[in-house]
Amino acid sequence: MKNLVKALLGVVMCGASRLYPYQLSLWLKAQRNTFYTLWIRHFLGGVGEHSWIGFPCLLQGGGQKQIKIGDYTSIDRHSVLGCWQQFGTLTYHPSITIGNNCCIGEYNQISACQEVMIGDGLLTGRYVYIGDNAHGGLSVEESSVPPVQRQLISKGPVVIGNHVWIGDKASILAGVHIGDNVIVAANAVVTHDVPANCVVAGIPAKIIKRI
Repeated sequence: MKNLVKALLGVVMCGASRLYPYQLSLWLKAQRNTFYTLWIRHFLGGVGEHSWIGFPCLLQGGGQKQIKIGDYTSIDRHSVLGCWQQFGTLTYHPSITIGNNCCIGEYNQISACQEVMIGDGLLTGRYVYIGDNAHGGLSVEESSVPPVQRQLISKGPVVIGNHVWIGDKASILAGVHIGDNVIVAANAVVTHDVPANCVVAGIPAKIIKRI
């Protein structure tokens, strides 16, 4: 009986694949992203020509108008852009700038209470975090406060140069400046500045190769 049901389902799915081919699904996704971008761009500070934002994208922090995206840049689905003008009792003056020809992968998070500046040609994998802030410091007084209730603090802006490649699940933390042509390996946690033309990996990330 199970084999018969499996065979029937196979026939049905074969027919469905002919009526709804994979290339058609990709085309429909592209059209949805086009319309979604036309809508969500009105909440942002600027979206350049031929750029698109995948559905859905979460905007946090109230500073959406301080988010600017260059030309020919894509931000894939389920990304989070957090531009924090206020958190708790403190106010901030944040900005997020993303350059031209960037490809931001799925489930990426970019968070700023000060500044995140990304150059041209960035490529990221999935689940990448880029942020200039953290929930509180390491004081004993804060240890009795739930992390979500601690104030946002920043060790400085995050600046990423041109033609940088960031692998899956990597994190770029506050105060970090990354030079041009850098490759950040998957799962790396970047806590210090990275000079141009090198490969970094590990926790914390260290230079493993010069380009």
